[in-house]
Amino acid sequence: MPRRALSFYIGLALVTAGTLALEIVQTRLLSVVSWYHLAFFVISVAMFGMTLGALTVFLRPTRFTAASVDRDLALYALWAGVATGLAYLDQSVLAPEMVLSASAITVFTRLAITVSIPFFFSGICVTLALTRTRFPIAKSYGADLVGAAAGCLLVIPLLGWLDGPGAVFSCGAIMALGAVLFATRAEASRLAVWAFVVAALWIAIAYANSRTVYGLDPIIVKGQAEKRHRVAYEKWNSFSRVVAYRPAKETPTNLLWAPSMTVRGHREKFDYVQMNIDGLAGAKIIGLGSVKSPEDLSFLGADTTAIAYAMRKGDVAVIGVGGGKDLATALATGQNSVLGVEINPALVGAISGPYRELADLVGHSKVRIETDEARSYMTRDDGQYDIVQASLIDTWAATGAGAFTLSENSIYTVQAWRIFLDRLAPGGIFTVSRWYAPERVDETARLVSLALGTLFKRGAETPSDHILLAAHDQVATILVSNEPFSLADIETFRTHCVEMRFDILMTPAAPPTDPTLASLAAATSYRDLTKIAGRYPLDISPPTDARPFFFNLLRLSRPWEIASYLGTPAGVVAGNLIATLTLLTIILVTLVLGVATVAIPWRFANRATSEGVINRRPSASALAYFALIGFGFMFVEIGLLQRLSVFLGHPVHALAIVLFSLILFTGGGSLLNERFNLTNRANFRRYILILVGYLLAMQALLPLASWAFQSFDLFGRATVAILLIAPAGLLMGQAFPTGMALVRADDTDPTPWLWGINGAAGVIASALAAATSIAFGIPVTLLIGAGCYGILSKIEGKRFKDT
Repeated sequence: MPRRALSFYIGLALVTAGTLALEIVQTRLLSVVSWYHLAFFVISVAMFGMTLGALTVFLRPTRFTAASVDRDLALYALWAGVATGLAYLDQSVLAPEMVLSASAITVFTRLAITVSIPFFFSGICVTLALTRTRFPIAKSYGADLVGAAAGCLLVIPLLGWLDGPGAVFSCGAIMALGAVLFATRAEASRLAVWAFVVAALWIAIAYANSRTVYGLDPIIVKGQAEKRHRVAYEKWNSFSRVVAYRPAKETPTNLLWAPSMTVRGHREKFDYVQMNIDGLAGAKIIGLGSVKSPEDLSFLGADTTAIAYAMRKGDVAVIGVGGGKDLATALATGQNSVLGVEINPALVGAISGPYRELADLVGHSKVRIETDEARSYMTRDDGQYDIVQASLIDTWAATGAGAFTLSENSIYTVQAWRIFLDRLAPGGIFTVSRWYAPERVDETARLVSLALGTLFKRGAETPSDHILLAAHDQVATILVSNEPFSLADIETFRTHCVEMRFDILMTPAAPPTDPTLASLAAATSYRDLTKIAGRYPLDISPPTDARPFFFNLLRLSRPWEIASYLGTPAGVVAGNLIATLTLLTIILVTLVLGVATVAIPWRFANRATSEGVINRRPSASALAYFALIGFGFMFVEIGLLQRLSVFLGHPVHALAIVLFSLILFTGGGSLLNERFNLTNRANFRRYILILVGYLLAMQALLPLASWAFQSFDLFGRATVAILLIAPAGLLMGQAFPTGMALVRADDTDPTPWLWGINGAAGVIASALAAATSIAFGIPVTLLIGAGCYGILSKIEGKRFKDT
């Protein structure tokens, strides 16, 4: 390959790598600054910026020509890199709040503009590379996607080596390095020097910021100014941002999630460290190392989350170590041994690093900590446990891997709970604690539904005989056994709850007093349970791997009912309402913007010349073709990300593995496009048949793989995921260059517009796909994606050849 061509392809790959990495890092930042459901806000704004860049190229044909394309590539790649760093400086002082007010609208408008500017310049650069250069579209598009795939993978080490702000500046540096290659190729030495200076400056800022807690971090976190002077430990990674504050002392009442009234009079203070995840989710490191023996912390057994420890003594497994509070509770209550499984290395790093002596867990003779995904680890583990505990696992952290897929969704499904129950010794207890409101048992009802559904799937004849449920303050704890609870167990449970003054909500000896819980407990089969759950306005059906949205209680399948929850007090439903309205607003806005990307260019498409008016409008079939592949690809992408994040154990694993391999193989398919004559009508129909057939086959392959290979380690599961994705990527990668080849056969003028249409369709589809999965399940999302590609066979047009 000629040197000039190689520098072009590498430069393009660097720009797209920096662009996609920036998009993902922005979702991570906004999940810290504001709320997880705004991750789609970033995705939509970023894609809109790219689309706006493409339309700018189309609407200004005299400005962007083949003659100036080499210098323009360097110029706009440089502007994209510069804008990335400058935009963050403005973004870091903004405090987006999910309230309907003039100030909130102003902040979000400013945030949207700030976020979109780097993507606008990148969109111009990528559009020029794909539509104004002489290089083959298949190779250019392949370089584009290979770079984007590398950007997906790059996010993980960037956030591991640096921090959120540092990762942003690094993305700008990568785009500036692309500008260096473009400028060198265009023999624009001054531009090359400026681009190199920007790249070096951004790298220096990224490195310096990651070495101090007083750098360029966001000023406002979750609506409050962060007290940076109190921060003693901070670690960003692709999972979350973990912050730990300086050690302090506190009374037992303030160290427990939902303390029994029996500890309210204790005035002795104990050492602890407060941590938070993404600025909100709390975790505590209890000072086990500062007391003479674990029994000195016996008050930990008075927490509502610790009921199981009053009923069983033996071996314990804790899912989600956090700050180690549950591990300390197991030791304080005299358990034989305790295994902690924690997926987030930043949390393990806190209790094994700066707070090792205080926590006194790492290296303890009775404690073993594994940094792994709990579901997969417990499948591989051959141990049996008397207690398996999962307390208040909710980071509220989302990623770009199909936002609304929370980090912890894979823990709360029927398939996951079957795995956890299988790890119990005979008569063992699986205990889960969740937030509770006496006047609204919405999340508690779903917790009970999940337990009942799991027990039905395991063959239990009377699942309610396997369940105990109690609550106090704002926490409810469910105890599920693989065997029916004995009368002695029920009496021990009742005695402990009376002593601790906990409210008993459900036992095998007495039906629940709450009518919702009573109706669920009366179910006679799994099908009956889902039918009963379907009668309620909130979604309290048991979540499954095909619909793993435990925290989403509003029914998007019944949008007309959502308005009735307006004004709901703070709680799970109130949070759901904000998230849902955010998603619906994004859908509405993207629809409007999508229509604008067709209507505005259509109005100004024709160009007047001395020879008359030149028609630059593509055919309706061409518009439909590129819109459909944008829709189809995004529906398949979101569906795979959400479904395989459960299999892989975390959305970030889906992000790194699924998105990387999907884009990589799509790029590979584009590179191979020249070997196939898909502009032939018969060949194109056969291609669509194979593509749609494989996408439909994945409906069966995905759950089969999840069942068969869940016990594999992450590398093994990643290999299985890549093998599943590769054929889909290679096939979907053929569609775009084929469409471009058909259009270019007549006229190259509309190609930037069609690239913009493809991007705009992806913007709309990203939010629609998330809503579809929540409302109807991930299989429906994948089915719609396959349907979009299927319709392509009907858009034949005059450009297809019969021979």
